[in-house]
Amino acid sequence: MRFARIVAVVTAMAAGLTAQMTSAQAQDNYPDKPVRIMLGFAAGSGADIPARFLLEQLRQITNGATFIVDNRPGASGNIAVDAGAKAKPDGYTLLLASTATTAGNAALYKPVPFDVKKELVPIAALHENGFALAIGPDNPSKNVAELTQYLKAKGKRATYGWATTVGLAASVAYTSGASLDMTPVAYKITPDAVRDLSAGQLDFVFVDTLYASGQERQGKVKLLAVTTAAANPAMPNVPTMDSLGYRTSDTTPIWAMWAPTGTPKPILDKLANWFMQAAGSKAYADFLLNNGGVPVKGDAAFMTKKLDEAIVAWNKVAEVAKIDIK
Repeated sequence: MRFARIVAVVTAMAAGLTAQMTSAQAQDNYPDKPVRIMLGFAAGSGADIPARFLLEQLRQITNGATFIVDNRPGASGNIAVDAGAKAKPDGYTLLLASTATTAGNAALYKPVPFDVKKELVPIAALHENGFALAIGPDNPSKNVAELTQYLKAKGKRATYGWATTVGLAASVAYTSGASLDMTPVAYKITPDAVRDLSAGQLDFVFVDTLYASGQERQGKVKLLAVTTAAANPAMPNVPTMDSLGYRTSDTTPIWAMWAPTGTPKPILDKLANWFMQAAGSKAYADFLLNNGGVPVKGDAAFMTKKLDEAIVAWNKVAEVAKIDIK
């Protein structure tokens, strides 16, 4: 019996050691299959465009590793965040999301199906992406003051569109600050809202600058102001909403890569190194600056701090503006 017990113990130890060696080998070989990046916005959107450019930089850094964008639009990004948070923590499903999609949605949507502080860990910061106050090409307003008078003249017939929590928060800051009584129209994706704006069916939409800059170049929208605290380098002549008396900079989103809690540290470290290299590359910085984005380089600790700050800011927005999305 004693010999049998010894054999059983040795066998169990060997099995455990084999499992540890297999796990370590898998981490060393990571990734040996495609990595999915969950993204809560549609293909071709202001969130999708820089994501695909970033992943191209990543493929070069990793000598050909495959990273695939998995677009899961809807509910202002909640669908993708929940999918990323609930994914198996093995490094093969990641989440690309901003502080607005994580902290903002948690404050505004009641309830959300995820707990960002418990179910997700940040890997690296990528970029800051403000929003722009966009109007249609046929709108006669040349600045925010003229737009305000135009909207007051329309009265309750005036409408604005929103497809993201940042867009909604900025719209509320503007309309409440200007004492405008408008009808909000919710959209699943930003391109649909911009399409209706261009056709004259909406009076304004706050659009992320990466998408807005391209739409402006095509003559589909006119941009009157940005939501960031400082002027956007790609739009130096466009004033900030803050400077006009409408506080919108507190909810400017910082985009980051996230992983499900429990992802092995060696994999997180490898990913952090790669993503910080990609986000810090000149090619990525030039791409962002030419398209209305601002590069941000920061590690997991940096993003944890930014997330905590965003949670405070968004909870304040929800309380003051009395926004509660069911």
